[in-house]
Amino acid sequence: MELPIGTAQGFYRPVFGAYTVPPFQFQARHESMDWRRISAVDVHRVIRELDVATLQENITSITLCNLDREACIHCGKPMDPALLKVLRLAQLSIEYLVHCHNSMRTSIAQLEARLQASLDQQERGQQELGRQAEELKGVRKESHERRKMISTLQNLLQQTGGQFYHMCHQCDKMFVNATFLQSHIQRRHESKTEGGESRWPF
Repeated sequence: MELPIGTAQGFYRPVFGAYTVPPFQFQARHESMDWRRISAVDVHRVIRELDVATLQENITSITLCNLDREACIHCGKPMDPALLKVLRLAQLSIEYLVHCHNSMRTSIAQLEARLQASLDQQERGQQELGRQAEELKGVRKESHERRKMISTLQNLLQQTGGQFYHMCHQCDKMFVNATFLQSHIQRRHESKTEGGESRWPF
């Protein structure tokens, strides 16, 4: 059970290094203490069993109750001012610590969300790097095959003296046979307009 903390234009106080507590102010106390409920709590058992659930159940009523008019249940006299001051300071301390706890829990949740987003982004980046690496591998393989083909063609050209190659007289490109040359001319040169501009994007 969380202690409800009011938001206000309060103050900032650094806690645990760089962490900053959001604006805070103390709440007004109007409720009276439920002494019957408090009397039913076995403090020794709470300590022995580390029963934090009982603390959670009673933290709101203890922290936000008004002790100013409380009197001794035995003699009916007002509470000792020094004891009342100690209890009041304890209430304020609890309220502020609960506020810090809730604020830090919210901050931790936000940091965890940011961390998860960063991890997701890193994973996507790694996947993209893997894809690009595979693509680069394919490009290198294709480039290697092209270099081998060019080398083979150059060797063949040197051996034959170029007599079996067919050259395009409009762009000086060479082809291994007339079929390739004719296809090249049809695609690149026979589609020119009357003004001499080609319709094909080179």
